[in-house]
Amino acid sequence: MLRESANAQKQPVNVVAVTDPTLDPLLPAGSEIVAFVDAVTRFDFGQLPIARQGLMDAAGPGAVIRAVAVCAGFEGTNRVVDAVGVTVNKRFFDIGDELGISVPDHLR
Repeated sequence: MLRESANAQKQPVNVVAVTDPTLDPLLPAGSEIVAFVDAVTRFDFGQLPIARQGLMDAAGPGAVIRAVAVCAGFEGTNRVVDAVGVTVNKRFFDIGDELGISVPDHLR
């Protein structure tokens, strides 16, 4: 989704930066977005206020709201598809490989 959104906007993106914070995502406020999303998804309550402020300083309060909305949407979607046993489409395995994420056996 990130890659497709960036492509639609003719915005370069390094999607591997999603799983490797040492890389530049090539997006405006990209590093701050990655840091914020990492804090949210890892329930890192010590880092969350720092990451939230970093994103707010870099891109404004609207960016924080949009990032929270995307995190919430993905979290909800993942819970639903896990609950009903949806497997990962094989065409996404390459993306997982690119990001260094292996698909668990129960989702294949």
